[in-house]
Amino acid sequence: MEKPVTLILGLGLQTGEAIARRFCEAGHAVIACDPQPKRVERVADSLRDRAIVQHEELHTRIGLKNCLSTAIEAYGQVDHLICIPPVAPAMPLTELETGEFDKLQLRAVRGAVMTLQIFEKHVAARVEEAGDTMGRRAQMGTVTFIMSLSAKQMNYGDFGDAVVQNAILGVMQAGAVELAPKRIRVNAICALRPRAESVESEWLKRRTPMGRASQPDEIADAALYLSQPASAIITGETLVMDGGRTRLSGLIEVDE
Repeated sequence: MEKPVTLILGLGLQTGEAIARRFCEAGHAVIACDPQPKRVERVADSLRDRAIVQHEELHTRIGLKNCLSTAIEAYGQVDHLICIPPVAPAMPLTELETGEFDKLQLRAVRGAVMTLQIFEKHVAARVEEAGDTMGRRAQMGTVTFIMSLSAKQMNYGDFGDAVVQNAILGVMQAGAVELAPKRIRVNAICALRPRAESVESEWLKRRTPMGRASQPDEIADAALYLSQPASAIITGETLVMDGGRTRLSGLIEVDE
């Protein structure tokens, strides 16, 4: 049985590294790309020879194609995409500068759309080349977007990120419908990220039933599940990993 190949687009603060490590442990060949050189260097040093990690812009068609080409040159194919869009900086509505916001949203949405387009063409080419040998597969490929909780819960001061994340969520949902007949599944994970726990731990505990953020390894396990044939019926869905945060209507106190 051939080794599945997973391409990670964007590393985030900790999540991308955890996902890369988890997929490697599960027997995947892993390629990870990110536009920040320092982040690429750190993750490459951490994973060493377990994954290919490279610097690449992810909001242009050329950059995305370069990522895909690296994977194809190394392993001949890509089976799964994990997309981790950047979280927008604090951008309240009353302070929003529309020109800067337009650039931010355009990059994020265009990158998500082009990612689906490029992956669909790659899968279609593989199917055409392989013919009937791929016909019995429950899935031809998966795409999983790793989103911030702003896609599901609105907070004061997060106007910019909420709008951008919801736009990407719309791309995911519409893309899932368009690509379902081709047996490409598209889903999202919306997670209360670990960064919130380190910066505002007491504030977080009082507003989250489970008293903490999701951990990178937990997000990685969820992403792995959504890539597996065991989840072959799931597409267009959003898995929320927030410790019950979005179910609250007010403040609570959680015992330590």
